Amino acid sequence: MYNRPPTPAARGVSPENDAQDYQSTEAIPDMNTLSGAQLFGLGNLGHAHSVFDPSFSLSQLGQTVPVTGAQSSMSSDTLFSAILNFDRTWSIHHLATAYNGGASFDSGPPSSHSLYHNLVVSEQMAWERWRLLLRDDFVASPGAAFTGTGMGGPGLIAQLSSTFGATLNSIGQAFIPNETIETGNANRYRNTVLAEAEYSFSRRSAFTFSGSYGILQFNEAGFVNSRMLNAQAGYDYLLDPKDSIAIVASYGDISFPGLANTNAKDYSAGVAFGRKITGRMAFQVEAGPQLIHTGAGTQQFDRWFESVSSAVTYDRRRSGISFNYVRGLSGGSGVYAGATTNAFTASAHRQFTRNWTGTATGGYALNRSLGPAGAPTTSFNNWYVGANLARRVGRQANMNFLYGLQKQDNPSTCPVANCGATGFQHSFGMTVNWHLRPNG
Repeated sequence: MYNRPPTPAARGVSPENDAQDYQSTEAIPDMNTLSGAQLFGLGNLGHAHSVFDPSFSLSQLGQTVPVTGAQSSMSSDTLFSAILNFDRTWSIHHLATAYNGGASFDSGPPSSHSLYHNLVVSEQMAWERWRLLLRDDFVASPGAAFTGTGMGGPGLIAQLSSTFGATLNSIGQAFIPNETIETGNANRYRNTVLAEAEYSFSRRSAFTFSGSYGILQFNEAGFVNSRMLNAQAGYDYLLDPKDSIAIVASYGDISFPGLANTNAKDYSAGVAFGRKITGRMAFQVEAGPQLIHTGAGTQQFDRWFESVSSAVTYDRRRSGISFNYVRGLSGGSGVYAGATTNAFTASAHRQFTRNWTGTATGGYALNRSLGPAGAPTTSFNNWYVGANLARRVGRQANMNFLYGLQKQDNPSTCPVANCGATGFQHSFGMTVNWHLRPNG
């Protein structure tokens, strides 16, 4: 099946515009365009079908956290969580939902407990020439979502990566408030509302417009809350059934409610190239200049920056890998009033036997404070790796062994109330996951 030739070009850039009668074994290509907000996906090698997969999990973790100097403290963490993977297609509609949320109990010292939620809801509607996307991404957690702090850490991210990736395409990082700096434990909410409209002029060309509004809000004082508005438009042209190019222009406006007369705006333009092979590979890259305008009180300054975003997913019958890189203006992760950010994430999975599967994930982020060209700046370096080995138990349960490692280098002076600990942080443990329905 994986060696079949690619599906021919559709009537428009979005393959759902092709009024073919797909057989159950035929490929359904990915619909996303280069100039859209969602990244390319692999499509589907089988006929679209409904997915309803609720599950529950219990995790027991051990954690080491640096305290002072070379000293570290050891604690245990118990997590109870619920997971839902839902996908339904009917008529012109495609509704998808992914949820992971629960409670975490940390033995300390001091002992504490917290709640966390991660919910994504996406609705797509496709007509002969038009396609409309409505989406909402919500996260509530006591730590940065980038490393999964307070949500099980990098090891649990590895466990859940395949579940969320199977249902929903990732949204471009330019549309989401940034959370790639790890702070001390502080409850925060992040939400992004996205709307996108696409019009196909012909079987080869389409125009796409996307708009989003996002917030990053901390419950505690001493952090930088932000509001993010983004608009993007672009023209896609299909070179052949696999390759496409696009020109893209975007505008962003980030405001900081707690800081009077402080904001950061960007104006970007770029060219993009993409390649899709349904069920096997999805690759895209975009690059171009970015003008950043920053205002803080009476001080105003502009600077030029190189904006880059790229993503690739490659899948085989039993294994797969994915990479994602973004460079550009961000909201500052609750630490800076705007920052320039380089962020990279990667994941891989391998099915060893019918019952054993391994996954791994990793990420790195460099955030640098804004300032006029030549002015001194400060920066945060943050990276993590996570691994998960899953053993299938019967038709409805999985047992997972996981490990995570995370480290952040902070500047000499913390710009906010609590920048969190520096040094290596380990997490390890086991998770039992039970599905209400047979999981394959």
